Amino acid sequence: MSAVAHIPVMLQEVTECLAIPLGGRALDLTLGLGGHAEALLSKADDSVRYLGVERDGEARSIVLQRLGSDKRLSVIAARYEDVWEAAEYGDWMKRYAPDGFDVIFADLGVSGLQLKSPKRGFSFMTEGPLDMRMDQSKGITALEWLEKQSEATLAETLRKYGEERASRRIARAILKSLEDGKLSATLDLANAVYKVHPREGAARKKQTDPATRTFQAIRIAVNCELSGLGKTIERAASALKPRGRIGIISFHSLEDRIVKQTLRRLAGIYDGPGRESPGALPKLLELISPGGIAPLEAERNSNPPSRSARMRLAQRVPCKT
Repeated sequence: MSAVAHIPVMLQEVTECLAIPLGGRALDLTLGLGGHAEALLSKADDSVRYLGVERDGEARSIVLQRLGSDKRLSVIAARYEDVWEAAEYGDWMKRYAPDGFDVIFADLGVSGLQLKSPKRGFSFMTEGPLDMRMDQSKGITALEWLEKQSEATLAETLRKYGEERASRRIARAILKSLEDGKLSATLDLANAVYKVHPREGAARKKQTDPATRTFQAIRIAVNCELSGLGKTIERAASALKPRGRIGIISFHSLEDRIVKQTLRRLAGIYDGPGRESPGALPKLLELISPGGIAPLEAERNSNPPSRSARMRLAQRVPCKT
């Protein structure tokens, strides 16, 4: 199995802001192909331990080929929201970081492995099955998910997770293609979207491909990507050592909003309505660069997928004496 070319985003920022201290413990909630892990471990001493979590079996195979000889790295097969609940994963946590983690990291983006492999069904650029599962060993495919949708529920998904203004018309076009027996592959789904938003018009205006938001929305729904994110951040913050750091990279506004609001709340800042006000909540974290960190211009130019990336950082407050 050959590794798929994938350039991890914001490597310089990650290694500078989330350097693992001597003998430290790190938890990578989205190991992927191991690009960030490799960079962080390259600057760490021999006594550190790096625990990587990855739900994608193909990605795990590749990262073990690349980094499996590094005895500091251990890999567990799980979704990041599951590592806090299952007893077997809890044992890993206790064994690797009995006093908590010095660094916790997550890169919420879809990897090049997933996007560039036609058989995974994530991309509208190539023909492939309508799968879109992060873990192909379980769950329903995108096509199976679509078969369960009504026009109203599909439109709501496109609006909520894709921020698609024409959600109702696109939902109607997709379900019409499904009814006519013309929806079995990625290009079929893209063509259904183009009936509402022609691709040529977007290209002339140098706009994002009209199918982007629809594919994003369905992928999020199929994988339940956002449902456990806030809770995961809460659990991760509680698993940090005093002064330990958490860093999370997101790639679209829905993810970033959850990350931002959760970290702010854990820093004692409440942004919603009600009686609570800044300072009224327990303060578990201190925010670092509250506005988030974006890639440098050179990276945005050389690695286009990085353009929408934003990393948010926080540090566990010291224990009260």
